[in-house]
Amino acid sequence: MIVGNANLRPSRSGTPRSFGPDRRVEALAQNPSAVWDLWTLRTIWPEAEWDDLLQLKDEHEKLLAREREALAGLWMGDQRILAPGRRFLKEHSDMRSGLVISFHQGPYNLLAEPYLAAGLDPVILLNPSAKDNFLESTAKLKKRLGHRGLVEWITVGEPGFVRRLFKVIKDERPVLVYLDGNSGTDGMDGTRKNGMTYNLPGRDIRVRTGLARLICRLQCPVHPVALHWSDDGKVVWEKQPSQRWSRKDDPRQVTRLLYDWIFSEVMARPEQWQYWIMLRQASACFSPGMDQGIRVPTGLREDFIHAFNICLERSANSVRLLLDRSVEVWPGDVLVDLTEDRFYPAEGLRDQDLQSLRDSQPTLQKLSEEHGIHWVKFHALRLCLLGIARLGG
Repeated sequence: MIVGNANLRPSRSGTPRSFGPDRRVEALAQNPSAVWDLWTLRTIWPEAEWDDLLQLKDEHEKLLAREREALAGLWMGDQRILAPGRRFLKEHSDMRSGLVISFHQGPYNLLAEPYLAAGLDPVILLNPSAKDNFLESTAKLKKRLGHRGLVEWITVGEPGFVRRLFKVIKDERPVLVYLDGNSGTDGMDGTRKNGMTYNLPGRDIRVRTGLARLICRLQCPVHPVALHWSDDGKVVWEKQPSQRWSRKDDPRQVTRLLYDWIFSEVMARPEQWQYWIMLRQASACFSPGMDQGIRVPTGLREDFIHAFNICLERSANSVRLLLDRSVEVWPGDVLVDLTEDRFYPAEGLRDQDLQSLRDSQPTLQKLSEEHGIHWVKFHALRLCLLGIARLGG
């Protein structure tokens, strides 16, 4: 049985919190995009103060530096970081076949190495958007280590990919997949529109159920495996008990169980998760049925969001965001529409972020340069949906 952390919160008791001036806060304030990126971590840690988030960011950056150092040693011939994975595969021979599910934590890119070292030919199942990056990094690793084994790539959505998966499973070859990619064939826009709602402490996100549907059809062993760095810089491999689901099982429940496991791991060591971007991209805020003060009628909302994205993609230099209401962000993360006396969650929007809208009528391009494209896709769109702002020429 896959075991998850029922509390679903980072294990960070004793983290110091400071409400006074902090040079790191001041430095971060100069980069609104970085502020927004960091704020999205409150999805998993809603009670975090800025000092908590800044400390977490520092830990994340230190970990990345340590990882770069370890990988540089690998390129120079020091293969000590590979030994734990090779030993782990020998100790868990059942992982030589079936579906191995992992996620982007710690040295996640070493997942295929033990299979290549053992002379096996692993299959990697991935989304179209991730293929180029994985192809390049895996080819470099394979060439550097002199592995002769082959890596077969199966891309979700390509013609015949399900048939190929069935054959691979029948041939008892291992299939490796990263669950938190979560983007399918139509990207995160499709995930937000059609995905299953998954509850996290600070916000709901949308997740794909397609992999779980495949698991139920394949009826093969599923091996949840996580990699992370220990405090002394060693690679740790961990495995949950293997499980086998059938066509009688509910893919939505399987999806929920798998994500319970992933987020229990993430909350145990959030600084090691390398896919923080998923939290903002998979936000359920603009999914059908997520009203929460949205003024655009439900039947028109999808058309409105589509039109907004087209303007952002094709006419960002000419389309402007016009503020129609007197609006402020108050302490406690509250967005206040003073014109109509309405209150909404600010969702990380700051009062200083609104100043350029008060002073001028910035283009979407200007806002993207100032805050980042994801801020525009989230906050600018949300202001329009709430009826606080609109697009104009």
